[in-house]
Amino acid sequence: MAEKFRFRLEVVRRVRKQAQDAQRRVVADAVQSIKILESRIGRLTSDLHRTMDRTRDARRPHQLDLPSLRRHQVYRGCIHGWLLQSANELAERQAALDGARSKLAEITKSYKAIEKLRERKWASHVHAFGRAEQVGYDEMAAVRYVRARGACRAGGGGS
Repeated sequence: MAEKFRFRLEVVRRVRKQAQDAQRRVVADAVQSIKILESRIGRLTSDLHRTMDRTRDARRPHQLDLPSLRRHQVYRGCIHGWLLQSANELAERQAALDGARSKLAEITKSYKAIEKLRERKWASHVHAFGRAEQVGYDEMAAVRYVRARGACRAGGGGS
């Protein structure tokens, strides 16, 4: 029986697979944080639009409400600041995501290289096993041939 397949670099392959999985989680977390931030920006933008509508309503000539107008303008300024801060944070997170994705690509490339080496070793092992098996079959066929030939001579020579 052929010996069991053993890949000498199995530990390295497992470590690289774990690194790939960990980096995938980092990328997924980065994507999730970007989605949350984009949602926040969307809420701020809709708040800004509502505030602008209210400011427009407060400017109507027949009911000029200066304190309300001033509050809306201050709040609108706050929203603009939050939007600017969120946009900057989004740019930073996008850059971090790009870096995480490139690192994932690098780790995946490294993992695929060792996986390809493992596949080659496996194919070589299967080929060697097939050869050994074929040699065994050839030997059995030769033994049967010799026995059959010997039986024919023994049986045919006696009559």
